[in-house]
Amino acid sequence: MADDGRNRRSNIVTLTVLGLFASVFVADKAIPQGTEMRRNMYTNRADCERDYSPSQCQQNTGGGSGGGGYHGPYYSANRANVPAGDPGPGRTGATRVSFETSYRGGFGAFGRAIHAAS
Repeated sequence: MADDGRNRRSNIVTLTVLGLFASVFVADKAIPQGTEMRRNMYTNRADCERDYSPSQCQQNTGGGSGGGGYHGPYYSANRANVPAGDPGPGRTGATRVSFETSYRGGFGAFGRAIHAAS
């Protein structure tokens, strides 16, 4: 009888683990993916204004890692499906220092972690 108890517990653990893996797989398909957004970082305002209008260039006041003193507006990183009003990645891109990436929509970090796990 002692073996029956061990086998039953072993089966419960196995089924629980399989259920968790199945849940992650289903959640991966069900959780909406956020939209990847970017903005170009520039060393000075003049470089930014070569790509965007003066009203779209702002001084970088955040402590983020971008390396630029100014940044342009956010634009969609997915150029195949551009939303209306998207400013685009800039006209030249030659003067930008780097770009900053963020995500909008979806479930934020939780959604990215689930998608990364599968």
